[in-house]
Amino acid sequence: MADEKAQETKGPDLKSGVDLESLVENSPLLGHFDGEPVILVRQGDNIFAISATCTHYNGPLAEGLVVGETIRCPWHHARYSLRTGEAEGAPALNPVSSFVVQQAGGKVRVDRKQDVTFQVACPKNPESIVIIGAGAAGASCADMLRRKGYKGPIALVGDEEPGPVDRPNLSKDYLAGKAPEDWIPLRTRAHYESIDIELVTTDPAVRVDPATHESTLRSGRILRHGTLLLATGAEPQSIPIKALGYRTFTVCEH
Repeated sequence: MADEKAQETKGPDLKSGVDLESLVENSPLLGHFDGEPVILVRQGDNIFAISATCTHYNGPLAEGLVVGETIRCPWHHARYSLRTGEAEGAPALNPVSSFVVQQAGGKVRVDRKQDVTFQVACPKNPESIVIIGAGAAGASCADMLRRKGYKGPIALVGDEEPGPVDRPNLSKDYLAGKAPEDWIPLRTRAHYESIDIELVTTDPAVRVDPATHESTLRSGRILRHGTLLLATGAEPQSIPIKALGYRTFTVCEH
């Protein structure tokens, strides 16, 4: 992952408060609370407060775009709920903190972090879930299932170690020698163990039988599923151009 160094605290101390009239509709105000960068966003009578640092690459959410009750990071467009801090759009996997805001006497101040649950009622719970494809999409789905409260068995199946990786970082900073190897995994195996998700690597699925709800892995192992998600993405396909003066190159097959 990217460097986790926090943004420098700037702007007013939101624990002491700011004038309500200083807040411009849908324009984030950067401040800080107990040493943590925090943004305030005013929407009519509502004032939202969330952490100001994107959990993907630590982008400055104060420079982000407010769309409805969400804010999008200016760097890679991760999307967060202004009400809860939930990560609602890729590439962010983790939420940001949200805060309780108090208004009195024309002043707005941040009171404390709020306890938030992202779990929802789900009357139709599959008996088990198998996710074929351990890339960013599969990893996001597995995390979201647990965050929303699904408690059944989940298997995340990929074809290589170490599991879900940050491909943009792998193809840019890592090749340039600027990113250490521990930045590359999106999640560690220990993370999946901690939330009771089976991470299967080096044993990809080779056959899916919708009628029997079974997926067969290369080793011959069979995984049964109540629900199956295919998140295999795309692979580069070589075009055999070998004429004089041309190089063989690859394109992405979608």
